[in-house]
Amino acid sequence: MKNIKKKILPQYFKEVVKENKSFELRKDEDDIQKGDYLELHEWNGENYTGRFVNCEVTYVLRDCQEYGLIDGYCIIGFKIKGRGGII
Repeated sequence: MKNIKKKILPQYFKEVVKENKSFELRKDEDDIQKGDYLELHEWNGENYTGRFVNCEVTYVLRDCQEYGLIDGYCIIGFKIKGRGGII
């Protein structure tokens, strides 16, 4: 089990916090697996805001080019397990 930290832009972070968005489309560079933890830190393009969410990875989709998922990318499904900063 790994803990992976990633930046997320405010408009997407807002939807994650409201639990409207429970997935990320990302470059497949961390060998993320179901059961890993994904820490999403809000990034305004210049700085971290101090707000973040801790998420448990529940699903990873990769190697699905026949349905439009570009090689080298994955879709990560998750559920929020904790929040940090002022949310």
